[in-house]
Parts: sequence; C-alpha cells; structure tokens
Amino acid sequence: MASLASMSTRLFQFAFVLLAAFIPFSIAGANIAIGFSALAWILWVASHGRSWPDVLRGARRDPLALAAAVLVLSALPSVWTSENTQRAFKDWESYWEILIVFMVGAHIARVRAREPAFWTLAATSAAACVVAFVQRAGGVHFGPVSIGAAHRVGGTLFTMTFAGILYQLVAFNAAVATSPAVASRRRWLVLAIAMQFVALMLTMTRGAWIAVFAGLAVVCVTLRSRALAFAGALALAVLVAFTLVYARDQGRTIAVTEFATTEADRNVATRLVLWDMSWHMFLDHPLLGVGMGDYTIEAEKRLAQRHVRTTVDSHNVYLQVLATRGLVGFVPLAAFLAVLVVSLVRLVRRHPPGSLERHYAVGALGAVAAVLIGALTENNLDDSEVFIALMFLTGVARSATSRENAPAGR
Repeated sequence: MASLASMSTRLFQFAFVLLAAFIPFSIAGANIAIGFSALAWILWVASHGRSWPDVLRGARRDPLALAAAVLVLSALPSVWTSENTQRAFKDWESYWEILIVFMVGAHIARVRAREPAFWTLAATSAAACVVAFVQRAGGVHFGPVSIGAAHRVGGTLFTMTFAGILYQLVAFNAAVATSPAVASRRRWLVLAIAMQFVALMLTMTRGAWIAVFAGLAVVCVTLRSRALAFAGALALAVLVAFTLVYARDQGRTIAVTEFATTEADRNVATRLVLWDMSWHMFLDHPLLGVGMGDYTIEAEKRLAQRHVRTTVDSHNVYLQVLATRGLVGFVPLAAFLAVLVVSLVRLVRRHPPGSLERHYAVGALGAVAAVLIGALTENNLDDSEVFIALMFLTGVARSATSRENAPAGR
C-alpha cells in the first residue's frame, strides 16, 4: 500500500505540472496529462483501501459535486432527442472535463505540486505569448521551427481559444501577484501578465477585451488593491489607444469611439442574427430545446434571407444552452456556476488577507467573472481548452480546503 501511495503521489505531481505546461499550447497534451492524473487517482484510492461507495459518499458531501452531477445528467434528454445524435453525444462527453476541478482541488496541494504547477503555467503561457508575437511579426521558418504569420494571433491554438485562456490567466495572475508570498518572484509574474495582456490585445478579440477587464474589476474590488486599480486603469488606457490605431481592422469596428456610432460590422451582424434565432428556438422549445447537437440544423432552417458568417453555434453560451437544452439544461448550468462562485467567495472569506490561498481564490473568482462575461459573445464554455483552464484554476483555489483537511505530514 505504501508503494502504491508513493507511486500515486509522484504520478499526480507529474500530471499536474504537465497539465499546467500544456494548457496554453495543446488540448492533446492536456488530455494526456488528465489521463495520468486519473491513473494517479485510481492508485490513490487503491492505496487507501477505499471502496467506490466510500468515494461516492464523500462526493455527496460537496455541493459543487452534486451540482456537477445534476448538470451532466440534465443534458441527456437533449442528447436523446437530437437529430444529430453523434454530434450531441460528442458534446455531452466533454462534460468529463468538470472532473478536473475536483481532481486538482483534492490533490494538487496534498502532493505539493500546486506552486510548481502555477509557475509552470506562468512560464508556458509566456512562451505561448512569444509564439504569438512572432506570428504578428511575420512568422519565422528556421530548420524544424516553423511559425506562420498571423494578424489575429493565436499561438498554437485557435484565436478565440487563445484569447479565452489569456483573459483567465491575466485575472488570476494579477490576484496572485499582489500576495506577499510571491514577493521574491513578483517581477517575473508581472512580466508574464504584461505579455499575456499584449498577446490578448493582438488577438483583436473585442469580447475578450471586455472579459479581461471584468475579471480584473472583480479582483481589484475583492482585494481592495490600489496598485491593481492603477495597473488596470493603465492597461485600459493602453487598450483604448490600441483600438484607435486599429479603428477599422479587416472590416471590423475596433475603435471604442465608434462602437455606438457605426453600423454593425459583419461579425457583430452575424451575432445579432444568431442571437435572435437562438432566442426564438428557445421560445419554440422551452423545455428541452431543439437538441444538443442540432443547433446548426435548426439555424439553417431559420435563416430565411439573412446572411451570417457561421451557424456552428450561437456565439453566446447562455442562448446556446437555452436553444439546444432548454430550461432543463439551463437551470442546472446556472446552479453549477452559482455554487462555484459561492464556494470561491467562502474561500476568500475564510483565509486571512495576504495569504496565498486567499489570493488564489480571488484570482479564480476573477477568472470565472471573465469567462461569464466572455460567454456573452462566444461559446467559450463549450471550448475544451478554455473550460479546462477554468477548471484547473478553480481547482487550484479549492485546493486550500484539501490542504487544511490533510493529516499532518501528508
């Protein structure tokens, strides 16, 4: 049993650091890391002689675990009623990523991998930003290294996915940077945040820009930090100046001075049409929606003479869930998010000012706020890379509880 426990600990350490390394780069690598963590968990259960009923009983005591279970089960009716059942089942399978918040929350601090994973994520996200800067500069091709040029950068990910990860990291890292516990490395973390913010600007993604300031606002208000408020104001001024330089970028209205005075560009016009169709899908099918895999099928039927650039999703998480899963799917999603926020608020209140645990919880709150605002213009929660990042960051925050409950010497 002791050898199994030791093996589990080492595998957890490897898996968490590997997951942190791949979050800004590769969904395939992140999935491999998650697989290692699942194996480590099985070894941990076996080493402690715990039965599966014992594990399930423990889960029932966690409100977030109960909310997650209800959320997963609530989507099944919309899977079964879908015309495109293959697409619906594929979307439903992605719910397994919720397990990350529990796996990380229960074990990352216990195996002493929390800080190594945090700094690994800071370093690899900075490296991903370097790739983005090279893309914007025109790319580079040297031997086996080949980075193509891109006006809207994305590193090794899709542009919107990259943006969705960056606005979470900016908010989370900003909270951690103000903790006295990281004073010796603060300059490096601030440098990483600056790189993340610049790369986020270069994604040319307006919804993500709004999202990052929503996250920063939550962090500033919760920590009551004048330094963060000043840094946020400075970042906002930089962004405003940036939008004025790229006022009309590739047919898109970028300048903040033109948002309310210029006719909607093609991307905004597409969203307005999709949102209108999504709302009417919900009104026509309020209970179960049109089916979890049938958004595109239904949208194509409703287009009439209107023109859109895509019908793959509604570009709004809340309308997407209402349209495809109805109230049966939307209410559990809202409940899961509410329980998540409440659990983080309780962690903030539980820990003393300046403690690393408190700043992790505040950072996770900022990341959640950024994602919830970003969800107004993108289907970000259905983007695996973005959702994995969110579950990892909230898991890091929730790890404070497991560390407090761990026996001495563990």
